[in-house]
Amino acid sequence: MTRVAPGRPADTVGALARPVAVVEATMRCVELDLHFRADPSLPCVAVMYLDGGIGLIDRERFGQLMSGPFGYGRALWERTPVGRTADPAPMIVDERASVIDVCEQISRRDRVRRYDDVLVRRGDGRLARVSAAWLYEALADLMALQAVVDPLSGLANRARFLARLAAACRDTARPGVAVVFVDLDRMKQVNDTLGHAAGDRLIVSAAHRLAAAAGGDDVVARLGGDEFAVLTRVPGGHQPELSAAALGERFRLAIATPDPALPPGAHSSASVGVAIGAAAADAETLLREADAAMYRAKQAGGDKVRVAVDAGAPAAPRPGAGDGILAAIDRGELRLFYQPIVGVDDGRVWAVEALVRWQHPQHGLLTPGRFLADAARAGRMPAVDRWVLGRACADLAAWDLVLGDRAPRYVNVNLTVETLRGAGLAGDVLAAARRNGLAPDRIRVELPESADLGQLQDAVRQLGELREHGVGIVLDDMGAGSATLRHLSALPVSGIKIDRSFVAGMLDNRNDHAVVKLLGELGRSTGVSVTAEGIEEDAQLTVLRELQVPFAQGYLLGQPAPADHLSALLRTGRPRGVASVRLPPVEWAATGV
Repeated sequence: MTRVAPGRPADTVGALARPVAVVEATMRCVELDLHFRADPSLPCVAVMYLDGGIGLIDRERFGQLMSGPFGYGRALWERTPVGRTADPAPMIVDERASVIDVCEQISRRDRVRRYDDVLVRRGDGRLARVSAAWLYEALADLMALQAVVDPLSGLANRARFLARLAAACRDTARPGVAVVFVDLDRMKQVNDTLGHAAGDRLIVSAAHRLAAAAGGDDVVARLGGDEFAVLTRVPGGHQPELSAAALGERFRLAIATPDPALPPGAHSSASVGVAIGAAAADAETLLREADAAMYRAKQAGGDKVRVAVDAGAPAAPRPGAGDGILAAIDRGELRLFYQPIVGVDDGRVWAVEALVRWQHPQHGLLTPGRFLADAARAGRMPAVDRWVLGRACADLAAWDLVLGDRAPRYVNVNLTVETLRGAGLAGDVLAAARRNGLAPDRIRVELPESADLGQLQDAVRQLGELREHGVGIVLDDMGAGSATLRHLSALPVSGIKIDRSFVAGMLDNRNDHAVVKLLGELGRSTGVSVTAEGIEEDAQLTVLRELQVPFAQGYLLGQPAPADHLSALLRTGRPRGVASVRLPPVEWAATGV
């Protein structure tokens, strides 16, 4: 059962800290040199001064001191007290300090001290140490976990649930996909009468009870607010309605059973909807029909179960993948929509992200979810990526001719793992720029959040070649899936996008706020451009200004639109959606990022 990720990473520095050797400030350097020589694994020592102050001596820096110019350092320093060579103001934190907060403090240190060990004060007064590398590793793990886990309930979050549901619907070898949609009946009353703290306790209690009622392979998630969902499977049979009803009843009873740990009046029943997928079920449709069944249960008075059987069948036949997508390219059926990327302080739109659509002759305009997965399974994504790249460059060149300085400075193009692994990646990108008369630095390629570091390592040489020619390399959805801080040191990244889950939570969640702040500071200190994704509220822009995150993207600032529609808006210098934002007047900039 998926409740929380296994092996939850440490979130306080105390869990990472290790013992540290402590020496008196009066010890001679020659004695400490012998200690370091005798123990090659000793990375540093803490230094205790007579006045109670604490210093830190780093092994590598001390070794350089003792080597000295022309090899005479040891003779010069051997009789000097180690207190005179120590860093007199090392970073010292309490063992209860959060990994996120400490990483944020580290990011503000001078470059020469940024990777020094951090001293940790235990509850009994003893000192310990933790390396900056361990802290950043722990932060990367926490960010990856937070991208798939709801922080309040510990259940899978909505994004994780939808990904697992989509995978289950594609698994034709294991039919019988079922979604149980659970909505608490009294959540509003509990919040209104007892306060939101009691409401949070009810959410946590409901999460524990649903998880306990689930099977070992089930996925239990909190979709948001007081809505939960369970992904499971039901055995085949002649009466699927009975199986679905029994399944829903199990989870209804789990919520109906009072929890003695809740305060009086904080109990709630639940309305439950169950949808059993048909063959080739569509994940979004299946979830929607489970939601509709739950609503019928709520309309019937709540504390009931309603069922939708043979749900999730696509409303129209699935469009052809493989040769179908190739034919669509040949027939000119693919379209590009563009979403603005806006400067938070100046209101300028510096770039646009290219997003592909399919204008299907029978099924209408298809979003990527309707055809890209099939195209990927058929091995056709490199062809799609090449088309997107060429069309995006052509549109940018056309904007330059028509709009001049009002044209966007950059176009962001998403690349798939298959394209990144291809031998012609760098050549394709540079050729597309050359054919359209664009400088390579006008193009920024976004690396897929679904790719792990091992997959991206295959493309390092070609990505490096692109960076040498000025092409930007952007890491999408920082913190989601496998996109973590490790990528920043392993890949030639020039920009990152902060995943929308952190941006959505930063107004209410201290950890999300700290992550956004940390990534903004890392960007400034390393010269990496930082964009916050998923901006939907004006308050989020206010926080981004306070945190000095320079760029933002989201529906509040502009929804994806076709190139010709954007062209008309660009002439006014104001893309869709920006008029409602309290920013300076938007201008299409010719320089920046």
